[in-house]
Amino acid sequence: MRLLVVLITALLGIGALSPSSQAADPAVVFANANKAGGIAYTEGWFGKGDTRLHYVEAGEGPLIIFYHGFPSTWFSWFDQMEALKTHYRVIAVDGLGAGLSAKPDRLEPYKVKNLAAQLDRLARHLNGRKRFVLVGHDWGAALAFAYAQGYPDRLDAVIALSAPPYNLFLDIARNDPEQQARSAYMQRFGALTLNDIRTGNLGAAIARGAYADLLASGSIAAEEHALFVSALSPPETINGGMNWYRANIAAFADIDAADRWPRHARRIKVPALLLWGEADKAFVPGFLDRMGEYAECVEIRRFAGAGHWLTMERPEAVNAAIADHIQANAGSKVRPSESRLRPRPLHCHQPQTAAR
Repeated sequence: MRLLVVLITALLGIGALSPSSQAADPAVVFANANKAGGIAYTEGWFGKGDTRLHYVEAGEGPLIIFYHGFPSTWFSWFDQMEALKTHYRVIAVDGLGAGLSAKPDRLEPYKVKNLAAQLDRLARHLNGRKRFVLVGHDWGAALAFAYAQGYPDRLDAVIALSAPPYNLFLDIARNDPEQQARSAYMQRFGALTLNDIRTGNLGAAIARGAYADLLASGSIAAEEHALFVSALSPPETINGGMNWYRANIAAFADIDAADRWPRHARRIKVPALLLWGEADKAFVPGFLDRMGEYAECVEIRRFAGAGHWLTMERPEAVNAAIADHIQANAGSKVRPSESRLRPRPLHCHQPQTAAR
């Protein structure tokens, strides 16, 4: 009988692997030690097994979900959570493969359509049928735009930083030689094994490339830098992040319509905001001119001199832009229980190019 209990426990992903047995996330400890006011940060878990998600939340009110990119964790949203937690329930997810979330070896869970479905299950778990605001950076931005296309009735607004919609990226990766050159690293990820990552100490190299300049510029403190470096140290974390690329980006010459998700060409119907650093080298800026193909109502805010990590490079301006967009399109004056019933107004603006 004892053996049967042990086997069932293992299969259910409880016992030694249960959230209650996990040590506190060091980034949550830091957040609570450095928070403003009395609203604390708590950890949560959704799902089980090799697709379980870890998330961090604070505050009460209408729901905002933040989704990071690679290489990062939920903590990249700390400044935004601090700014918004007094009026909203803010939740930042450790994306699949990152932070304390599960890191499956198989690629299927990392496909955009499955990530979007998982995100929708998480939102329903947290918020029932009520609509919410989705904010994403990098891969999280591509996923946020795809979710807005694939689940048009679930959002009040969508906000993306530093990346195009997933399907638009596939198009420019297939057809734009400059984008192919900028994204060549994505193709190299497919050839790396977990052992390559481990023996090459790639976690340290990737952390250095992503966060050293932020530390040097004073955008993040030494303790925050250490949190990112520690989170990226396990080879399984780097492998999990690379699995997003392996699962969703074919050899550029082989990309075709079957790779798109959603497959339909319907534009995003909810108000969309795209924040872009003009010194960002990850994507060709020409994609900004094509955003109207993917969203009926999109505002573009450009940040002169800023690079890829807008949340940490320009936190106050990013916080203001996010708050403005939410107030205009999903204001906190609306009670959460009414959110899914009210009509969604569209507040369209001309793209802004002023320095921030």
